[in-house]
Amino acid sequence: MAFAVAVHAGPLRRVLVDYKYRRQQRWAPVLARLVAGWLEVHQPWVEDFDVIVPVPAYLGPGARRGWDPVAELASHVAGLVGPLWEVATGTVVKTAETPAMTGRSRLARLALAEGPLRAALAVPDPARVAGARVLVLDDVLTEGSTLREMARCLRRAGATEVAGLALSRPTVAGWRRDWSR
Repeated sequence: MAFAVAVHAGPLRRVLVDYKYRRQQRWAPVLARLVAGWLEVHQPWVEDFDVIVPVPAYLGPGARRGWDPVAELASHVAGLVGPLWEVATGTVVKTAETPAMTGRSRLARLALAEGPLRAALAVPDPARVAGARVLVLDDVLTEGSTLREMARCLRRAGATEVAGLALSRPTVAGWRRDWSR
């Protein structure tokens, strides 16, 4: 199961591009308020989750980016959701760089997720998620490959339930176009 805060279009799309690819970190508190507001409004759907875990970026040698935009977003979300949810950055780590999924077909993203991404994801301390219900936070949900691999990794580490929460998702028309590639 995956939820999305908003559609990946218009001003939100531009803000996410500026934030993620131009490292305009001034947008992190604004985006975090959107996520926290969604969690508050939809609390009955997500209140039973024990922990929010961001999708990690690789930051080691050869990293594509020198920062982790989803972890940065999660740190701002943590300050807003306080005692209702623990936000646990570093629960899942990415141990190697993987090819970018942006602009690739559904089948290509699936192959990258099930190959290099699967091999790169790890839970350093499985006790942290053993028996937990985990809500995975990501910036953009295109068709779910990354969230599926995060869920797989977390369940193998002992999480009892995993769902996704993305800041944005494509429009229905965009989603259909994406699946037809």
